[in-house]
Amino acid sequence: MSPPANMGLLAGPAGGIRLEPRPMPRAPGPDDVVVRMLLAPVNPADLLAVDGGYAFALAADEPLGAEGVGIVEQLGSRVADLRSGDLVLPLDRGNWARYRVLPRDRLLAVPSGIDLPQAAMMRINPATAWLLLDGSGAGPGDCIVQNAAGSAVAHWVRRLAALRDVMVIDVVRPGSSFTGLADDERLEAAVRKASGGRPVRAALDCVAGDSTGRMAACLDADGIVLVFGHLSGDPSRVRSQLLTGRGLTVRGFSLRPAEAKMVPAARDKMVAALWTLAGQGAADLPIRAVLPLAEADQAIALARTPGPGRVLLDLDAISGM
Repeated sequence: MSPPANMGLLAGPAGGIRLEPRPMPRAPGPDDVVVRMLLAPVNPADLLAVDGGYAFALAADEPLGAEGVGIVEQLGSRVADLRSGDLVLPLDRGNWARYRVLPRDRLLAVPSGIDLPQAAMMRINPATAWLLLDGSGAGPGDCIVQNAAGSAVAHWVRRLAALRDVMVIDVVRPGSSFTGLADDERLEAAVRKASGGRPVRAALDCVAGDSTGRMAACLDADGIVLVFGHLSGDPSRVRSQLLTGRGLTVRGFSLRPAEAKMVPAARDKMVAALWTLAGQGAADLPIRAVLPLAEADQAIALARTPGPGRVLLDLDAISGM
């Protein structure tokens, strides 16, 4: 028996996933686009969604997937700036599916010359890095510190910070293959030495737990800790004396709410700049594996395993089902 033409990958019980047939997309409305999804990465936020630990409520009957790249198959009558065959990035979740129907204003057109697997990873991490730097308050001559330095967000933070003359000090967890300062009780002294006297204005924390407190201890007075991830799985912990003694601020960050506050001109400027950088080679993240939907369980398991590179789902391949 041939597999269904449309499939979606949804959260299952007890931290699992389930692959289900989906209806084929309806004909697009005047302002809609039918997109056949091609590739989608398995991000840390996706793993949280699988485990039921994502920060926002997600519909149980909708596919997972924070980002991905697809190809235009059908256009609504009022969509004039796309053509069949163009590559696009959906702005909304639900990308672990073979087909999507989305309004034109919820899609980004992919410029020519961008490698397809790299395009699949352009929706979340570059914009996150851009807005984290904006929120850090760091300017030319300042310094910031970031943990999980081998992550895709950290990659983009380094790229973008260099353009702003902001020094980045990388911090790594035990067992990491990436080079950086050790996230341990000696971190504050190590950061002070590495900064070379530059003010340490902000800490970008995607680990949480005790790491939040160690990152906070590295900051100068009136610094800010931006918590945007939960890799440790533990609540953030910061000594109150740091908050009162240095006047520090600890604030959470999530991409989509931050984008929703942007005026269209600012968002368009950010997107254009990120595509330009990608075309210049900034989008060069390592890829560990590309697996078809039929091997989604293996893809999820591999993505949970420490190691360099992102695991991607080939949403156009359903062989073996």
